Amino acid sequence: MKALLVYDSQFGNTEKIARAIGDALNIGGETILLRAAEASPAAIAGYDLLVVGSPTQRFHATEIVTGLLKGLSLKDVKAAAFDTRFDMDEVDSRMLRMAVKVAGENAYAAPRIAAELEKAGATLVMPPEGFIVEETEGPLRAGELERAAAWAGQILASI
Repeated sequence: MKALLVYDSQFGNTEKIARAIGDALNIGGETILLRAAEASPAAIAGYDLLVVGSPTQRFHATEIVTGLLKGLSLKDVKAAAFDTRFDMDEVDSRMLRMAVKVAGENAYAAPRIAAELEKAGATLVMPPEGFIVEETEGPLRAGELERAAAWAGQILASI
């Protein structure tokens, strides 16, 4: 199986998650990690599995990830999506917690990425997943790297 993991990372947390997922996916075959800024529709072609990740910013994936996903053709490609996000139970802002509650899953990048992947013709092999960062610049919550590797194992088991 040839897998491509495309990610964007602002402070290194999403990259750490991407690397943990990539390392675990390597067990099932060849996995290439590619920063979204270096990716293009041509670079994405020819893979059996596409995993896309982004930090959640203002309820969306980063602009570079969002732009990359528009106009892709992913027929017969299996896909999965992840993001990094805050634990809303630990956010002090009542207003932000309320906005997230109203938005539901659309408050995070991964479900939006997953929707774009499906719109492009990909088949999701796992529900979108979020990994927790403690603060804007990190660190990741303890155990998130292990959880990311386990999620990748579930991806392998599903294909």
